[in-house]
Amino acid sequence: MSRKYTITLNEEQLMLVSSCVEDIHRFLCGDTELRNATSVLEKRNEARHRLEWVKPFVTPELKLGRDYDWAGNGCPDEAQRRMIAQTYYLYREMLHKYMLANNYKNVYSSPTLTCEDSGEPIKITWKE
Repeated sequence: MSRKYTITLNEEQLMLVSSCVEDIHRFLCGDTELRNATSVLEKRNEARHRLEWVKPFVTPELKLGRDYDWAGNGCPDEAQRRMIAQTYYLYREMLHKYMLANNYKNVYSSPTLTCEDSGEPIKITWKE
């Protein structure tokens, strides 16, 4: 059994962490633009275009325009597939709990999908 940690974040920090984890997840799936990180750059479009050049190194077996799904299904690299599944669960569950806490209704309102490699559930609570 692994150790448990408690981290206290404010709303801005929670959104920042979830955005960073989402970028990692999407990057490993084959969407290499790092949209959340590049959104703050003045030359975001150029940065995103240049990041497309690494896609063949991240997902060499996929055709242009294709990505792995949320769980990494079809990814031949076991470590990459497992990290895809784990990072999806982390960022998606953070957004799901944030939406519940704020009574928002959108795509993140529904429960987070999980699979065998999603990892141990995380506990997120909020205070008014």
